[in-house]
Amino acid sequence: MKRFIIIFCAPLLFSLFSFSHEREAVYEVSEPSAVQEKIVYPEVVKLHPPVVHFAVALPLFTLLLEGLYHLRGRKPDEVEFFALLLSSGAVIGAAVTGYIAHESMENLPITPQALELLHTHQTLGIALAGLFSLVFLLRLVYTFKPVPIIHHLYLLLLLTGVAGLLYQGNLGGKLVYNFGLGVSG
Repeated sequence: MKRFIIIFCAPLLFSLFSFSHEREAVYEVSEPSAVQEKIVYPEVVKLHPPVVHFAVALPLFTLLLEGLYHLRGRKPDEVEFFALLLSSGAVIGAAVTGYIAHESMENLPITPQALELLHTHQTLGIALAGLFSLVFLLRLVYTFKPVPIIHHLYLLLLLTGVAGLLYQGNLGGKLVYNFGLGVSG
């Protein structure tokens, strides 16, 4: 019961702490005579960063847990199932909050390179949400019909998904650190 409370309360606390993120940024115009324009980001943009941390950490944890189970010769159990459930939920949550944030940021004055990267980031996020839904579905099937090929396919897709999430995080980092999207300048 203690683990159950920690698992469900920790994301809630982290999301509450996320509201300390800044929501305004300054966009510098390339013309020296132009005045700086202040961009105000919608409140919903602040939801994406904390959710993303779970969307990267939980699938990586699930993959490491699978590796540990494999090394010890254990079959997947309810702990691994619950970790995958949380992982899939976090990835889907990150895709949903990212989509909402993308829609609110798309009309802001950002560079064409940043906009192109933003579209790529969104497309990959939606694809990863679909992939992790499939991974969870395969794991659910494996629970009721433990056929080794299903487990191997599930592991391959989980590994592919984690690699995709790491690349996705790289794209998101470029949006924040190279282009300053979603942060104050």
